[in-house]
Order: sequence, then C-alpha cells, then structure tokens
Amino acid sequence: MVTDHRTPATIRDVAERAGVSTATVSRVLAGVGNPKADTAAAVMRAAEELGYRPSGVARSLRMKRTQTLGLIVTDIQNPFFPELVQAADQAARDRGYSIILGSAAYDEHRVVEYLELMVDRRVDGLIIASSQVSDETWRWLSHSPVPVVVANAEANGASVSVITSDNRAGGAMSARHLLGLGHRRLAYIRGFDSFTADVPRFEGFRDACRDAGIPDDDLVVVRGDGGFDGGERGMAHLLNANAGVTAVACHNDLTAIGALRALRSARVRVPAELSVIGCDDIAAASWVVPALTTVGQQKAEMGTAAVERLAAALDNPDAAEPASVVIPMVLRVRESTGPAPQAPDAVAGQTANR
Repeated sequence: MVTDHRTPATIRDVAERAGVSTATVSRVLAGVGNPKADTAAAVMRAAEELGYRPSGVARSLRMKRTQTLGLIVTDIQNPFFPELVQAADQAARDRGYSIILGSAAYDEHRVVEYLELMVDRRVDGLIIASSQVSDETWRWLSHSPVPVVVANAEANGASVSVITSDNRAGGAMSARHLLGLGHRRLAYIRGFDSFTADVPRFEGFRDACRDAGIPDDDLVVVRGDGGFDGGERGMAHLLNANAGVTAVACHNDLTAIGALRALRSARVRVPAELSVIGCDDIAAASWVVPALTTVGQQKAEMGTAAVERLAAALDNPDAAEPASVVIPMVLRVRESTGPAPQAPDAVAGQTANR
C-alpha cells in the first residue's frame, strides 16, 4: 500500500500498516490493556512512520480532560506578569498541560467574559493572576465548574485557593531597610485602593515605622495609581510640598521608576539626597539608573505553585480543599538607597525652591 502523505494519516492507516485492528491501535496508543510486546511495537512503529497523531478532541472526550489550563492576567503589558506566565507555562508543560492565555487589560468585565469563554472551551482548570479582583469575579470563582487558583491577590474569604506573596512583611522589610540606613523622615506612595496588595504593604510599612518610634503624623503618605505616571506625580507632590523627606517607599516598581523620573527632572541626586525603594523586582528595576532597590516577589515560584496546586486538585478532586499559600518576599539592595543625608530637612525644601 502506498500512503498519500499529503493528507493526515488515520487510525485505519496505522492499523493496516501494523496488521492489527483499529481497536488494538486505539488501546496501544491510549496505554490501556495489556497488548503483546510485538503488537505494541508494531503499532508504535507504524504510527511513527506515518506521522500519525491521535485526535485531541477524541482523546479529551474519552478521558473527559482536555489537558489545557486557562490563565488570565490583569494586563500582559504590565512587566510584572511575564515571569509568572513563563513559569506557569513551563510547570504546565512539565505536567502534560497546555496554557491558554487571556489578558484582561484591567477590565473586570473582561475577566468574567474570559472565565466563561475558557470554561466553554472545556479547560480543565483556571488560574487568575491579578493585582485586583472584583467582588463579581470572586463570586464567579466561588461557583466555578472547574478548579480555580488565584495568584498575586490577597484572599477575601472566598472558597478558592490563593497563591500570594507576604505583602505585609514586604512592606515592613522596605521600612526596616530605610530605617537601618538612618532615615527618619519617610514617605510612602501608595497604589490604587482596588489593588489587593495596597493595604497590607502600606500597613506593614507603617507598623514597622511605629515600632521604630516614628509617629503616624511624621509619615507622609501620597496616593498613586500603581503606574509610572502615578509615581512621577506622587514624587512631584512630595517635592513641592516641602515635606523634607529623605526616603520614599513605593507600592511597586512602576511607581518607583516614575518617582525616579521626577527626581531626575528636579535634579535631586539619588541616593545622596533622597533614597527610593520599590516593590516587586520587575526586570526593569535592575536596568534603570540608578538601579532600583526593591522588595522582590518570587514571581516564578508563584506561577509554579499555582500550576502545582491546580494539578493536584485535578488529580485528586475529592481531597482538594481550598488553600492559601503565602510566598516570602526578598530584599534586593541596589543603587537607589543609601544613608540618610546629614541635613534631612533641607533636601525637599531646597528642591522645591530651585
């Protein structure tokens, strides 16, 4: 027989080449039953020679699994997420799954639309990697028809597994780093109040300042938006307000990089006159000048842990209880922080009058 390789080989082609029935081919390729060794070898050899690939649809119907996971991120343009996505994709591939990716562009309605679309496409499980999760989304996730894991968001009591960083400890870590350098007049640029990490990071920072004897009234707080523009505006406000701060902690690295831009425009030397610390440790943190000191989230570990938790729930649904996994944060000291200047009250005031 001469097989036309311009069209995909069928299971019937494999059976004819191996000299067995199509049922035998199906059992051998599915790894079920106990075929004779020479029969199995003949089937596998025929399938390889013909380039036969079993139908994914047929296999999924038989196994009631598609071996696909849905992964929805807040916004793929946010430089925080690529490392998490890459780690999740590799962890999924290692376990025989493929990833379907969706970017919600900070639109909570789009998140729900993606959730419903992916369930319609029969994904086996879902991962939501987001800095903000609406009540509507939490309600949907609590009644999801497939297992769900939320990454990078603080748990809100919903019956859903959550993988997050120790944001409160991270905020305290940034405060202690600055306090250890002799800074006593500190400021904090927050993110959007809808960011689930905003409150624990700020509270961790504030509590560490309290423990060091710094009253709340001495801590200058500015509301940002979690992005470059919010950081630039927040720092400009601090300089114009003649706050006299010598160090500024930021909700995330995007905010901190925006703050550095404002300081460069104002010709404030970092860290000689003012120190800046971020949070997250995105790739750009080590590229900016000066390189940004930051409290890093372990993003690859978060993505891997999310897939591991989801795979465990799929392998043993009866034993899969919602769990909360908290991953430690790590201080990355670079060039943007240094000892407090000798005359701390003069820094912002002199800058404002330039």
